[in-house]
Amino acid sequence: MTKMTKKERLWAVYKGETPDRMPVKLWNLYKNQNPVHPAYKRMYNIALEKTDLVGEASSPFDIYGGIKTQNVYEAYTEPYGGDWTAHVSIIHAPGGSLKQVYLASNKGHPGLTKEHYVKDESDLKKILSLEYEPYPVSLKKYENALSDMGDDGIVMFEISHPAYMLYELTGSENLGYLLYDAPGLVEEVTAVFAKRLYNHVKAVIEAGIANYGPFAIAYYGPELLIPPLVSFDTFDKLVFDMDKPYLDLIKNAGGYVWVHCHGRVGKLIRRFGEMGVDIMNPIEPPPMGDTTVGQAISEAESSGKIGLEGNVEICDLLNRDEDYIRAFLEDTVKKGSDYGRFILCQSSSYAAYAEPTEKYIDNLLTYVNYGVELAEKFIK
Repeated sequence: MTKMTKKERLWAVYKGETPDRMPVKLWNLYKNQNPVHPAYKRMYNIALEKTDLVGEASSPFDIYGGIKTQNVYEAYTEPYGGDWTAHVSIIHAPGGSLKQVYLASNKGHPGLTKEHYVKDESDLKKILSLEYEPYPVSLKKYENALSDMGDDGIVMFEISHPAYMLYELTGSENLGYLLYDAPGLVEEVTAVFAKRLYNHVKAVIEAGIANYGPFAIAYYGPELLIPPLVSFDTFDKLVFDMDKPYLDLIKNAGGYVWVHCHGRVGKLIRRFGEMGVDIMNPIEPPPMGDTTVGQAISEAESSGKIGLEGNVEICDLLNRDEDYIRAFLEDTVKKGSDYGRFILCQSSSYAAYAEPTEKYIDNLLTYVNYGVELAEKFIK
C-alpha cells in the first residue's frame, strides 16, 4: 500500500477504510507546545515527528446562560494555604446565587472542586432560572488550526456535553442524591442543556464546517454518567437519548464523532456504536477499566465496527518497567492492526504530570518509538 500522510492515515480509520498502518497518537501533543516541565523536551520532538497528530478547535459556547452568563458571573481568588489557591466563582441567577470553590495547585498539579454550585434541588432550579442567549458560531479558530496542522494530522471540532455540564455543577455525591430524590428534575435540566447543544451543533453545520473537508466532532463527558454511579437505564436517559439527536445531525451532514469515556465501558461499546459514535476513546483494560483489547474489539465488531482508540494506561507508563510496556504494546498493536479500525493511544494527557520521573519519560519514548515500529511491522 502507498504510504499515507498522517492526515490521510487518521481519516482512513475515522471513515472505516484501511490505513497504511495503525495510527499512533500521543494524546495532547501539539505543535509549538511549551512542555510543562523541561524533562518532556527529551521526547517532545521525537513524538512530534513520529506520531499522528490530533488537534482541537472550538467556537465559544456556554451551556448555562450563553452570552448572558457573563452578566451574572463573579469570580475572585484567595489564599487557601500550603500550595493551593482558592478560585471562587459565583453565579447570581434570578432564582438565587450559586457558589463554587475550586482549589488550584500553585505547582501545576491537578486541582479539585471543594464546593460545587449545586448542592440540592433548589440550586438546580436556579440554573433553569438563568436567561439564555447563545454565542454566535465562528469557524475561524478551526480554520486556523487546520492551516497550522497541514498534513501532519487532523483537527477535531470540540463541543460540550449536556450530562457532563450537569455533573460539573453537582459533582458525584450531589448528583447521586439528586438522581434518587429528583430524577425528573435532573432529566429536565439535562434535556434543556441537550437542546442548547443541538442548536449549537446545527449552527456549526450551517456555518459550513463541511466546506473544509472531512470533519469530526469531539466531546468528553459520558464517563461521568455510566455505572457504577448510574444504572444502564439512567445512562440511556441522560446520555443516549440526549446525545443521539445531535449526533444524527453530525452524521447526516457527513461528519464523524469522537467520544472520550473512561471507565467500565465493556457493556457500553455497542450502545455508543448505536448512538452514532465513530471513534471511542480510551478503552481501558482491567483494573482501571473492564475490557481487554480483544474483548473491546469483539464488542466493537458486534456494534457495526465502531473505531477504538487507546488501551494504553497512563499509570502503566508511569510505573511499569520497559519489558512490560513492550510486551503490552506487541499484543495491542497486533490485535488492533488485525481489527483495522484502531488508534494506539494512552488513556490521558502525556503532560498531566507536572513533575515527570525519568522512568515515565523513558516509557513515553518506548511507547512512541516501539509503538510506531510495531505499527509498521504489522501492516496488513
